[in-house]
Amino acid sequence: MIIKRIACLCICISVTGILQAQYNPDNHVVTISKYYLKAMKDIEDGSREERKESFEEEAKKMNPLKEKLISSMVLGHYWSGASNEVVELNEWASIADADETIRTTADTRKKAWRKDEDREEFMKKFNKYWVGKHTDVAILELNMDYLKRSSRKHKEDTFVTIVQYTLVPLSTVEDGSAEERKELQQTFFDNIVKKDDTIISYMYLQHYWSGSAGGPEGWPIIVITEYASIEDALNEDNSALWEAAWPDEEERKAYRKKLFAYWGGHKDLGLHTKKVNLSK
Repeated sequence: MIIKRIACLCICISVTGILQAQYNPDNHVVTISKYYLKAMKDIEDGSREERKESFEEEAKKMNPLKEKLISSMVLGHYWSGASNEVVELNEWASIADADETIRTTADTRKKAWRKDEDREEFMKKFNKYWVGKHTDVAILELNMDYLKRSSRKHKEDTFVTIVQYTLVPLSTVEDGSAEERKELQQTFFDNIVKKDDTIISYMYLQHYWSGSAGGPEGWPIIVITEYASIEDALNEDNSALWEAAWPDEEERKAYRKKLFAYWGGHKDLGLHTKKVNLSK
């Protein structure tokens, strides 16, 4: 699985934007936040069934009204983090759109529940399942050149991996160049990532307003990959795609050698379930 993830990463890097750490207005913005559920034993008159129903009602009514929210992933616990954590990734055209949507949340709720008594009753039921705090994890730039969206809405929850990679400084690659790296990455993305049917969606997130980047440590990259099953998420064998794209073994080896010269290490940050009925 490491080779598969590294390969997907290496192909999906926009060289100019990374080297200059310059925000590209053609790209989008992704905000990542964590929210925290109360333990069921601490909730008076609560149930898992009611919690599920209220969460889905909130998403069904609010998401369509958030016109500037392009997409969202609501991720639950699977193998990563605490069992009460909910990770939310929201995609916007700009940080200004994100700010406006957040600022107008109260007005949006009034549109979703027009009667004050209905809205107050629902929010009381909905809020009792949450701790009442959240953590802003990151604001990152979504590279639109290397974005694979889901072709359809899935009925069952899917599985999402979150992996952080490091793009090594270009100066450390022998005979390397920005032009070569860009060409290698584009070729791989077109021939492997886009053609991998096990990958439902793919997001490549680069440094924007969060953390540090540059210097001898290289550039951090966050890759979000969605799969239909845990078996697909854990399967690292994409050799058939490689062989189809580069039938000649020597050419394939030469290409991989050039490609992998540009990447550093990686760190697995999470394996989650995507709550499809809560996501947009």
